[in-house]
Amino acid sequence: MKKIFLYVAIGLTLLAIPATVFLVGQQQEIRKRAAPATTLSLSPTTVTKEINETFKLNVDIDPATNQVTTVKVYLTYDPAVLTATAITNGANAPKILTSGIIESGTASITVGAASNAQPIATRGTVAVITLQAIAGTGTATSNVQFASNTFVGGLNEPTANVLVGTTGASVTVSGAAPSLTPTATPSATLTSTLTPTLPATTSGEATSSAIQIVSPTANDSVTSTSPTIQGKAPPGSTVTLTIYSEPQTVTVTVDADGNWSYTPTTALETGPHNVVASVITASGATETASTSFVISGEEGSSSDIPVSGSIETTILLMAIGIALLLFGAIVPI
Repeated sequence: MKKIFLYVAIGLTLLAIPATVFLVGQQQEIRKRAAPATTLSLSPTTVTKEINETFKLNVDIDPATNQVTTVKVYLTYDPAVLTATAITNGANAPKILTSGIIESGTASITVGAASNAQPIATRGTVAVITLQAIAGTGTATSNVQFASNTFVGGLNEPTANVLVGTTGASVTVSGAAPSLTPTATPSATLTSTLTPTLPATTSGEATSSAIQIVSPTANDSVTSTSPTIQGKAPPGSTVTLTIYSEPQTVTVTVDADGNWSYTPTTALETGPHNVVASVITASGATETASTSFVISGEEGSSSDIPVSGSIETTILLMAIGIALLLFGAIVPI
């Protein structure tokens, strides 16, 4: 009877080995898919229209490795040049979770995948906005861009924003800009003052618009559960910072020297983490930078990324050890 009991125990142990390894692998695969990688863009990126003409812009998604379930689209535009007449979902997002809202200079809508079993995993259009040109832009352009609260939710990570970048659209409306039409005299003066100022501002933004995370460096191993995250961005701009995997999203202001830093107020768990920093440039594009690091706790600098993969090996070796012990217990009987 004792021998039968041992055989049953061995059988259950051997069955548990592949099941445990499979479940651990599934958890790691879910974490891998949840890493932020999605981008949103408007298409076409450049539009030329006449006053009173209407046109559509598609909100296109590239989920990369993410499995997307929710997209909250927030768009901004110049109400003196454009007016939105409609915003709805696209073919790649068959569900409207929150109906479109149009206000002066803004438009928003929340759309979703067909179900969690059918997430958005391929490139396509998730929303469409219809705009009308109501005034000319002269020789300049008017930008339609994504607001900083645009959100993309991934499968099994409903509160984490997996969005890493956006690209807006530039609209040119034929005809003089509204501010230049009232009188001819100010018009000449304004053109003269605007021309030198605009290139100076644009070129200044272009040189300092890149956002960087300088610390911690990629795959760095740190012991503190509240590591200080530091970086660089255009002076005076606002950086949106998201720390995964227990998402913490905050905003920090860049100082006059182009430096920013943040220390988490809630301690992070031991293990791997991703940081995504984003800033909206003057052209309406969202520039992002990301890095990954490992909180190793008291162990110090063991290994960086391989920590997550060592669980399977440990479980497998423990199971084999148990099985051998049980087999050894049978031999003397």
